[in-house]
Amino acid sequence: LSDVAKSLKITGAVQSRAETPVAFLTAGQLTELGAKIGEAVTKGQVLARLSSQEQEADVEAAAAGLQAAEVRLKQANATLDRQKSLFDQGLTTKSAFDGAQTALETASNSRDSAQAQLDLAQESAGYTELKAPADGVIIRRLYEIDEVVQDGSPVYVIAENGPRKAALNVQETAIARWDRSRPVQVSLVSNPAISTTGTVTEVAPSLDATGTVQVKVTLDDGSKMPLGSAVTAVLSWPAETRIDLPASALWQTGEVAQVWVVDAQNIVALKPVEIESYGTDDVVISSGLEPGDRVVVSGTQFLSPQQKVDVQDLGA
Repeated sequence: LSDVAKSLKITGAVQSRAETPVAFLTAGQLTELGAKIGEAVTKGQVLARLSSQEQEADVEAAAAGLQAAEVRLKQANATLDRQKSLFDQGLTTKSAFDGAQTALETASNSRDSAQAQLDLAQESAGYTELKAPADGVIIRRLYEIDEVVQDGSPVYVIAENGPRKAALNVQETAIARWDRSRPVQVSLVSNPAISTTGTVTEVAPSLDATGTVQVKVTLDDGSKMPLGSAVTAVLSWPAETRIDLPASALWQTGEVAQVWVVDAQNIVALKPVEIESYGTDDVVISSGLEPGDRVVVSGTQFLSPQQKVDVQDLGA
């Protein structure tokens, strides 16, 4: 028996804890893409532009509508002033005076509506520029120049600066026995001297397309690890008691690993075992044997089931 502390080294990549899709608020044709994948960007930086011809035409039309509404409002004001003067002199009817007041209110409302239309058109014209919502790094670009994008459809994805995590793909069998409360050691592949510890914060509930389970490790200090950089992570298990045998004890039948066990009458029989790991000259058995079982470790090629053997205790 021996105590085996197991660890597993796997590779992954550094990600931002916040990945933000960036989209236009209006539809249109892309005329400019100013940021490349991997490029660092700052908050407010213009990333892309849409063709603004339609929006500029809307602004011109709205401005013309506002100008016309202001002319009508000015005329309505003049008409009301004239009707008031005539009414005060008794030269017009109350109905005509009331009609002038109603016309002024209508012209005033029309002017306010035209101003709102212009404000909206100018705001929409501003939507033809796509700006970075935060400092970070471009990690995906989803459109090309001259393509038509719909409002709300992401053009870029930005990994925001700040806390970072390592995304790892771990075999399902390793997940089952892994002590997730233990800190994970994470190092840069390009410079192992840059390392930090991390805590497991997310384990995918199912296998991904690669047949592995994605695990996210929040890094305690990832400031020196660039986004997208390759890392190695060491996952460890607590020490467990395992049976350690010489490699010569194994008897392979097809894909089944077996060993010869000796009963109390010194009769041998094959017994299937599960192999946890292989060493240079030994194997670690995870199941199939119990402490105290006697196993043949030499001369197995001469044995057959139910054969009686002479036993020599290797500890003697």
